[in-house]
Amino acid sequence: MTNMNVEEIRKLVEEFYPRVVEVRREIHRHPELKLQEYETARLVASELESAGWRVYRNYADTTAVVGVLEGGRSGPVRAFRADMDALPIQEETGLPYASEVAGVMHACGHDFHTAILVGVAHVLSHKREELPGVVVLVFQPGEEGGFGGKILTDGGMIEEFGIQYIVGQHLFPSVEFGKIGYRVGLMTANSDSFEVVVEGKGGHGARPEESIDPISVASHISIAFATVHSREIPPVEPTVITVGSIVAGSASNVIPDKAFMKGTIRTFGEKNRKYTIQRVKEVAEGIATTFRAKAVVNVTLGYPSVVNDEGVTTRIVEAANLYLGEDSTVELEHPSLGGEDFAYYLQKVPGAFYRLGVGPNYPLHNSKFAPDERVLGIGMGVNSTIALLLP
Repeated sequence: MTNMNVEEIRKLVEEFYPRVVEVRREIHRHPELKLQEYETARLVASELESAGWRVYRNYADTTAVVGVLEGGRSGPVRAFRADMDALPIQEETGLPYASEVAGVMHACGHDFHTAILVGVAHVLSHKREELPGVVVLVFQPGEEGGFGGKILTDGGMIEEFGIQYIVGQHLFPSVEFGKIGYRVGLMTANSDSFEVVVEGKGGHGARPEESIDPISVASHISIAFATVHSREIPPVEPTVITVGSIVAGSASNVIPDKAFMKGTIRTFGEKNRKYTIQRVKEVAEGIATTFRAKAVVNVTLGYPSVVNDEGVTTRIVEAANLYLGEDSTVELEHPSLGGEDFAYYLQKVPGAFYRLGVGPNYPLHNSKFAPDERVLGIGMGVNSTIALLLP
């Protein structure tokens, strides 16, 4: 056993915190969209190399950066993952270090996640001789719909580095600042998407009887989707079918030939997932036929559910209580209907995904999302405690 205590970790976190804030602000000023995180990756790789880590750039032919540090004591190989990509949102925070890229913003906290692991890299490098086993830091591209986690796991990352378990984290406004939210088992939903093309018959808006109005049909389909999850699926099985876009026509007096619908399906478990997808297809096609139109439905499978391992979750809880003090963790009663591609790692090895509380704030993906930067130190400390004291 090491004689190191959590106070030593706190001192190192305090020492490197100013640099981590600088890194976070630099990333925030220059956000990059999914699978295009070139400058972010360069900054991360430079920080890791300066801290003495072995660095793999452009992993799996992406912008991914993987850092490896071998400790001075025996222990397992474990990984910590951060996502690097931003969102296509125009920032409205008014911060002095606001995004300098028009229409692109770190509105989901990925700049925080990345900076936190940069901080962990510096802390662990200063405790290398006391570090048990091997730590792998994974800086992943394309979490926001880019399937970055799938690309890396399909590319053999878990096997190449011999990773035995993995930890991920995400800022969360609904968890009190300074606390860690955790959950064993289901953590997030299956996140799938659909497109429906409603094919009608265009004509003059003054003579609708001569046409087949695809806008009217699309509206009926959208309303009927709500009935699927309210009347066909048990209330104890949370399910969401949301139509996020209906686009049709361009003139006030013309009935168009087609209407285009896009939406998302959120479910838990494969049985519910398959049933809901099937009903989306049947409902759209059936209603279109009823109104003499045609619906072409395409469903794209997205991220599967994150399912947290009990043993790894216990490590996270113990580390939070050690570093932050007792009563610093909150068990989350329900899984989130959000999607998260951390799920792909958990299909390969045990792991857990936890919530870093930032307290009341604008919601994730909001143009004014601006969490308290002190959460950087909390994330650094909890992850470093897991690596150094709870291998």
